[in-house]
Amino acid sequence: MFIMSASQSLAVQDRKYHKKKALVEKFIKKSGKIDHSVILNNVDVDYDTLMRILSDLRSEGRIK
Repeated sequence: MFIMSASQSLAVQDRKYHKKKALVEKFIKKSGKIDHSVILNNVDVDYDTLMRILSDLRSEGRIK
């Protein structure tokens, strides 16, 4: 039986977050819009994660 440590679990969550972040950024560049409802309907991401991703992208200067 394999049991993940806390650091391994965080690494997996971080990897999943970065994949979702890349998908959201790609979708925004493709569609040219930052419309929450459109993103939520087209990308497999929950609302809280989307808000965190948009905040990160804005702070990094990747979106306005």
